[in-house]
Amino acid sequence: MTKISKDELITKVNEKISDVDLAIELIEDITDSMDIPDTTELDNVKAELETLKQKYKDRFMSSNEASEEKEENPEMEEKEVIDIKEI
Repeated sequence: MTKISKDELITKVNEKISDVDLAIELIEDITDSMDIPDTTELDNVKAELETLKQKYKDRFMSSNEASEEKEENPEMEEKEVIDIKEI
């Protein structure tokens, strides 16, 4: 037996079944079962989410690395402290 398309199946159901209510019920079931949703929008949202995740990681991971470097070398940054009593 060969595979037939959704439209061919609906036509066959209409031809073979004389009870109109049953034919309508079967056609609705076939249509609901065989409809394949369009996933392009979902794929676009997933790609955008991955991009945003990567940007988030890059932003905060790079700032953490910079702060770690500062903590490792506190001698490199010497600030001049002026005591009020000296003035």
